[in-house]
Amino acid sequence: MTSPADAHELVTAVAGYGLPAAGPAGRGGHDHVLGPPLVRPLDARLPDGVWTALLAHCRSQRVTGFLALAVREGALPTRPDQAKEADTAHREAMSTVLVLERLLLDTADLLTGEGIAVRALKGSSVAHLDYPAPELRSFGDVDLLVRSEQFDDAVAALGRAGHRRRFPQPRPGFDRRFSKGTSFVTDMGTEIDLHRTFVMGPFGLTIKLDDLWARASTFCVGGVALSSLGREERFLHTCFHASLGDNPPRLLALRDVAQVVLGGRLDLHLVRALAASWQADAVLARAVHLAWQAFGLDVAGSPLAAWAVTYRPDHHERRALAAYTDPHGGYSARSAAALRAVPGVRGKAAYLRALAFPARDYLDPRHRGRVDRWRQGVAAILRRERSGPARTGQP
Repeated sequence: MTSPADAHELVTAVAGYGLPAAGPAGRGGHDHVLGPPLVRPLDARLPDGVWTALLAHCRSQRVTGFLALAVREGALPTRPDQAKEADTAHREAMSTVLVLERLLLDTADLLTGEGIAVRALKGSSVAHLDYPAPELRSFGDVDLLVRSEQFDDAVAALGRAGHRRRFPQPRPGFDRRFSKGTSFVTDMGTEIDLHRTFVMGPFGLTIKLDDLWARASTFCVGGVALSSLGREERFLHTCFHASLGDNPPRLLALRDVAQVVLGGRLDLHLVRALAASWQADAVLARAVHLAWQAFGLDVAGSPLAAWAVTYRPDHHERRALAAYTDPHGGYSARSAAALRAVPGVRGKAAYLRALAFPARDYLDPRHRGRVDRWRQGVAAILRRERSGPARTGQP
């Protein structure tokens, strides 16, 4: 590898480093199995340009934990100064994680003290429950799930604690009925994402929210027990994040998907049943397909991957996926696509009314751009209803 462009390929290998090995029966090994060297021994010194680009990519993709592991295990031969830089980058990421886990504990304690049930999402819960060592997996904010009926109470509690809500809701009650949730910024500049479902838009509205509270997993941070989703529900959340979050998806999100599948502890029947019940087969298939494709994994080693690569979304699923994956879609497209998933005629009317006629405080000049996006969403709804199914391929 001789140019900075080569770092793009190498960062993918770093992100996949240490994945559990798939067994002959298609179940992942239970032990942490390190992969082969990422660079031939003769390439013991990466050129400075490649190393600098690789380190930057690892930071942006949040995979410094795997970089530090690969360097420490000798799979990525480096000079002493490069090894030190890798260690420093990961220490910085872990410093952020420590701050965020303190915030997670404080926020969970605040909400439960108000009688509000919470589940930790993504970040800390995935690191502690789905990886052999939590320090491998970094994250950049705090994500918490609350019940829809307690959502307004949770928002009020976070506001009283001094956290600033990033965006207002179009009309009172909109978020607890139709949105993914909302975000807060602390006085330290860190972010708390308060969820009632996994994503905004059509796929967020078809999740059966009671399923998210039916089972729980427990992990500890600083000796304090916290609740997260059950293993299969947590895995499906990683799939929603990988399929419908960043476009293209962050490598860490794809690593989460592969990590859990190859860990060999998933109840695949429950995963498939939940996905079907939530009308999210296309989300599950896309996430697994993208992960296997990114890391060059053997489809034959996983029944779920074998299913995913052959899955073909129907025209309704293609339309819904396009709202998330079309680079020209964005917020308005997801808002428009959500209409079909809103239950009931009255629900659809309330949804449209909120988009077309937001409350006065929503029309603050600071949020004029967001209002415009909402109004564009109404126009997008009309366009979508007049148009045929979007043409998007699999995955």
